[in-house]
Amino acid sequence: MTDIIAINVTSLKVIRGELNVTLEHAARHFETYVSERNNIAPLKETLHSLTDLTGIFKLLQLPGTLDFVESMLELTQAIIAGNIKQNDFVLSALSHAYVGLPCYIEYLADTEQAVPALILPFTNELRTALRKPIVLESQLNDFQTVAVEGLTQASANAVDDLKGFTARQRQMFQLGLIGLLREENLELKIQLMHRAMLRMASSVGGSDSRAVWRMSEAVLEGFLAGDLNLNFTRKRVLSLIDAALRQFHTDDSVPANRDLLTELAFLTQLAAGTTPAAQEVFSQCALSRITFTDKKLSRERDIMQGPNAETIVTMVAALRDELSQTKEVLEIAAQDASGSTDLSPLLGLFQRTGDILSVVGLTSASNVLSELKQQVATWVAAGNYDRDQLLDVADGLLYVESSLTSLSRLDLDFIDKNETPESKMALMAKSQLDEAQRIVLKEALAGILLAKKDISSFVESNFDMIHIANIAETLISVRGGVSVLKLDRAAAVLKSCAAFIENLKAKGLASQNAENVLETMADALISLEYYLSELELHHVAPPNVLEVAEKSLAALGFPVQAV
Repeated sequence: MTDIIAINVTSLKVIRGELNVTLEHAARHFETYVSERNNIAPLKETLHSLTDLTGIFKLLQLPGTLDFVESMLELTQAIIAGNIKQNDFVLSALSHAYVGLPCYIEYLADTEQAVPALILPFTNELRTALRKPIVLESQLNDFQTVAVEGLTQASANAVDDLKGFTARQRQMFQLGLIGLLREENLELKIQLMHRAMLRMASSVGGSDSRAVWRMSEAVLEGFLAGDLNLNFTRKRVLSLIDAALRQFHTDDSVPANRDLLTELAFLTQLAAGTTPAAQEVFSQCALSRITFTDKKLSRERDIMQGPNAETIVTMVAALRDELSQTKEVLEIAAQDASGSTDLSPLLGLFQRTGDILSVVGLTSASNVLSELKQQVATWVAAGNYDRDQLLDVADGLLYVESSLTSLSRLDLDFIDKNETPESKMALMAKSQLDEAQRIVLKEALAGILLAKKDISSFVESNFDMIHIANIAETLISVRGGVSVLKLDRAAAVLKSCAAFIENLKAKGLASQNAENVLETMADALISLEYYLSELELHHVAPPNVLEVAEKSLAALGFPVQAV
């Protein structure tokens, strides 16, 4: 199992200085090569340093490090020989390795323990660049293959059109999987994938494939609960699930990949979840509860990596609090007819905020605050100010606040754009327009969430019609909002959703297939929720996101009118 391995770091500490120098030498020449890709000489210097590092780590025998450095060496050799194309992914894999290796060395020396799983994502990224299969976490930890027959025997309701059903669930799974690449709003993307697995596991009857869908469901629940963290290796495992879906759609008689089943069992054990899916996997596969869960592994990873993007987001939140204080002072000053309000507190606020913005690279916003500080300092020295001129200060603060807006969404971009006055006005206008759109989308998402809850209550109450009495009105209201935003395709989907609900209220449901019909309707709603959520985050959504909703509604007999 994954565990902390106590190590003797005496030898490491003796040569740590020389080791760091060699690693810095390699990294520096690699950076030179990245900026001058036509010059292969720096990469050859890097190769010499990596060869030395390989020899050092062979002597030190530190768990996980030798494979890591050998992969760096092999990839560098392949680039020099021209066997691997020097694309962005390849160079990114090496760049990440040059960041991860020093962190792991420092972790080893400071904690006197090794956890090879901490650097497995870096190694697998290098192996992927080398076009080699990744090392699964279960293989790294010598996890034994488990028996999964118990998971294939559970009773479930099979659907009539299994191929069509599988195609829809795979499309839903793929939408979530593709979305994970941006690593934003992960919860909704994983919910989409989880729903596909839940429906596959509950709809394939006693098929041998049920084991992989049920285990995938348990693993995705681990991600949703925060019991498992996403990394490069686990994203590749999720892509293996997509491959299993593709294979099942092509030929449902082909047995599931045993390595994938073993990895899913290992991840379920690492998550130590208590959901029904996880409990079934633990019971049927005879898994034991362990003490070194992924939460503990995450704590070790935090120690190794130090501050992360969340730290930056906290900093941005603090900056916005500072800016809100300045706006309060300006509001008081604007209401003071005598023009004698003390503006000196603004000087310190502008200075602190401007300094931080300069450090993180937002020099344009920092310069604006510097100019505002000079203006306010003049007013403070004179003992009065012109209230009309306060509007210029307010405009400057609005620009700075607009510059921080994207940073509050984990979309960190510290490249100064040297805005012109026109682009600054455009940024402020866009910020306010985006805020208005965000409010509309937030209300629309709240409406869809309410509709989903009402459908769940309808099912749980044994189809008491009172629970769906207001769903159509809610969906029509949401449709009005998205129509204002010119989202015609989403509006057409909502129109069909509302029509389905009205028909349901009027004619009821046949009891033998009621739950499957409502699940299909829920598929449409969660696809729509995903679409609107992507718009809220990125102001754009993949064009095929609504296909799941459209196909689901077509399957229900309420096709969406083409736009």
